[in-house]
Amino acid sequence: MPSNLKGMTWDHPRGLDSVVNSNQLLLNEIGITVDWDARSLLAFGDQPIVEFYNDYDLMIIDHPHVPDAVHAEAVVAFDELLSDEELELLSKTSVGQSHASYQYRGSQWALAIDTAAQVSAYRPDKADRAPIYWDEVLDFAAAGTVLWAQKPVDAYSTFATLMAQREAPLTSAGRFINKEVAAEVLGFMVELSAKVPDFCLSSNPIDIAEILARDEGYTYGVCMYGYSNYSRAGFRERLLAYDDVPSFDGQAAGSQLGGAGIAVSSKSKDPERAAQIALLLSSPDIQSTAYMQAGGQPGNLVAWKSAQANQFTHNFFINTLRTLERAWVRPRIFGWPEVQFASSQIIHRVLTEKRFSAQDLGAIESTYALHIKESV
Repeated sequence: MPSNLKGMTWDHPRGLDSVVNSNQLLLNEIGITVDWDARSLLAFGDQPIVEFYNDYDLMIIDHPHVPDAVHAEAVVAFDELLSDEELELLSKTSVGQSHASYQYRGSQWALAIDTAAQVSAYRPDKADRAPIYWDEVLDFAAAGTVLWAQKPVDAYSTFATLMAQREAPLTSAGRFINKEVAAEVLGFMVELSAKVPDFCLSSNPIDIAEILARDEGYTYGVCMYGYSNYSRAGFRERLLAYDDVPSFDGQAAGSQLGGAGIAVSSKSKDPERAAQIALLLSSPDIQSTAYMQAGGQPGNLVAWKSAQANQFTHNFFINTLRTLERAWVRPRIFGWPEVQFASSQIIHRVLTEKRFSAQDLGAIESTYALHIKESV
């Protein structure tokens, strides 16, 4: 029996410190730990799993990569490794659709160890709340107090969120985009982009959180994936508070679901033991304690509602739970990461140029036919 397994996660306290800090509990429970490596946030979102699965037993992955990993035979279904009762319990205690987001072709390919969606952040020493409506965001942006992450993948994520909020989510009604709604959404995004600092075009949510946490005159960050670390005392110079994503109707629905799942590599030297580790790391006992305390952002609802977790994070979890429970889930479609990447380049160019045309809408629409290999 191996004394330890190897795992790949992503390089941030939320992704790395959380699982490393859980090793002692794993050792106490089943007598084994995990040696974790970490890749960048960009690689987490873009790097195909087939490029590294050979070297690991466990992998922290993004749910749009599941179909590609399944077709490459890089992951093992948890249906083969855990009981129906264990999977059902995880499903019932998942934050929103986090558990379901790792299902493909009737099987469960990862467990929701982490969850996130696009939400808002603000400086509680400067404001009492985040903006609720997009009209408020535009007003605050005109006053120079708003930041918005617009790196290509984040620009795409906001586009997807706004399409869902306009009741035309991507891939609905038998097409990738509703062009009429997409034109409205891109027009709104161009308007907002013109009112926030230019450095937002090259910023991701972590960059925005870092700037907000310093005294640089900004108060709000919008449509940025939440990081509970910034709501923890002492993490940075200034504390950030998080709240629901802005919306057109104040209902905070449609935010693109993110997060991370833990999967078992098909090359694992001990897949059964790896599955037990994944189960334990997804359980409320670890998620609410060692995992959360070290900066983790649990995928388990018990942990999200934990009094200790909310005390640690100035109510990050309770304040954003409505957004998570009403989030939009990207489809599990073979080739989706390529669609996401290609469309993000076009959307980012539109925001950089502060204008768009019918040709741009056509180019976004065409990414689907160009890159999708096989649908569910």
